[in-house]
Amino acid sequence: MQEEIAKSALAVAKFLVYYIIWPLVLFNLGRVALLLITFGRYPRGLDTECHVNQISLAGVFVLVLAWSLIAVYNNTVGAHA
Repeated sequence: MQEEIAKSALAVAKFLVYYIIWPLVLFNLGRVALLLITFGRYPRGLDTECHVNQISLAGVFVLVLAWSLIAVYNNTVGAHA
Protein backbone atom coordinates (compact mmCIF):
# COMPACT_ATOMS: atom_id res chain seq x y z
CA MET A 1 0.00 0.00 0.00
CA GLN A 2 2.69 2.51 0.97
CA GLU A 3 4.74 1.52 -2.06
CA GLU A 4 1.82 2.33 -4.36
CA ILE A 5 1.35 5.71 -2.69
CA ALA A 6 5.06 6.46 -3.09
CA LYS A 7 4.95 5.49 -6.77
CA SER A 8 1.88 7.65 -7.29
CA ALA A 9 3.50 10.62 -5.56
CA LEU A 10 6.61 10.17 -7.71
CA ALA A 11 4.46 10.05 -10.84
CA VAL A 12 2.72 13.28 -9.85
CA ALA A 13 6.07 14.96 -9.11
CA LYS A 14 7.44 13.88 -12.51
CA PHE A 15 4.31 15.21 -14.20
CA LEU A 16 4.67 18.56 -12.46
CA VAL A 17 8.33 18.87 -13.41
CA TYR A 18 8.11 17.63 -17.00
CA TYR A 19 4.85 19.23 -18.08
CA ILE A 20 4.42 22.33 -15.92
CA ILE A 21 7.67 23.61 -14.41
CA TRP A 22 10.07 22.81 -17.28
CA PRO A 23 7.99 24.08 -20.21
CA LEU A 24 6.19 26.96 -18.58
CA VAL A 25 8.43 28.46 -15.93
CA LEU A 26 11.94 27.66 -17.12
CA PHE A 27 11.16 28.14 -20.81
CA ASN A 28 9.64 31.56 -20.27
CA LEU A 29 12.40 32.59 -17.86
CA GLY A 30 15.02 31.54 -20.41
CA ARG A 31 13.18 33.21 -23.26
CA VAL A 32 12.92 36.52 -21.42
CA ALA A 33 16.58 36.37 -20.41
CA LEU A 34 17.72 35.60 -23.96
CA LEU A 35 15.51 38.34 -25.38
CA LEU A 36 17.02 40.82 -22.93
CA ILE A 37 20.59 39.72 -23.64
CA THR A 38 20.15 39.78 -27.44
CA PHE A 39 18.05 42.97 -27.43
CA GLY A 40 14.96 41.14 -28.73
CA ARG A 41 16.64 39.28 -31.61
CA TYR A 42 16.63 35.71 -30.24
CA PRO A 43 14.48 33.61 -29.82
CA ARG A 44 11.81 34.72 -32.24
CA GLY A 45 9.49 32.86 -34.57
CA LEU A 46 10.52 29.31 -35.41
CA ASP A 47 13.58 29.50 -33.15
CA THR A 48 11.18 29.47 -30.21
CA GLU A 49 9.69 26.16 -31.34
CA CYS A 50 12.91 24.51 -32.55
CA HIS A 51 15.08 25.27 -29.51
CA VAL A 52 12.73 24.62 -26.59
CA ASN A 53 15.25 22.62 -24.56
CA GLN A 54 18.09 25.09 -25.07
CA ILE A 55 15.86 28.00 -24.07
CA SER A 56 14.69 26.09 -20.99
CA LEU A 57 18.31 25.35 -20.11
CA ALA A 58 19.00 29.08 -20.26
CA GLY A 59 16.14 29.46 -17.76
CA VAL A 60 17.82 26.95 -15.45
CA PHE A 61 21.07 28.90 -15.75
CA VAL A 62 19.32 32.18 -14.89
CA LEU A 63 17.61 30.58 -11.90
CA VAL A 64 20.87 29.09 -10.58
CA LEU A 65 22.64 32.41 -11.14
CA ALA A 66 19.94 34.29 -9.22
CA TRP A 67 20.10 31.82 -6.31
CA SER A 68 23.89 32.07 -6.26
CA LEU A 69 23.81 35.86 -6.17
CA ILE A 70 21.30 35.81 -3.33
CA ALA A 71 23.47 33.33 -1.39
CA VAL A 72 26.60 35.45 -1.89
CA TYR A 73 24.74 38.60 -0.86
CA ASN A 74 23.35 36.94 2.27
CA ASN A 75 26.78 35.61 3.25
CA THR A 76 28.48 38.98 2.84
CA VAL A 77 25.78 40.92 4.68
CA GLY A 78 25.60 38.33 7.46
CA ALA A 79 29.37 38.38 7.96
CA HIS A 80 29.42 42.14 8.60
CA ALA A 81 26.45 42.24 10.94
